[in-house]
Amino acid sequence: MVLGTGGKSAVSLEAPGESGIRARMRSSYVDGSSGDTVNSTAHGAWRYFTFTK
Repeated sequence: MVLGTGGKSAVSLEAPGESGIRARMRSSYVDGSSGDTVNSTAHGAWRYFTFTK
């Protein structure tokens, strides 16, 4: 997924009516993919989610 121009991105998890779904995501900056000159890849902390009804 690519960061949107407004600084946000959206994810759609398709599982209508389900509960107990666990997911995790984190932000990442990958060197070179944004066109700037920062020379390192960096990852944010994992964020964990549990979806309930």
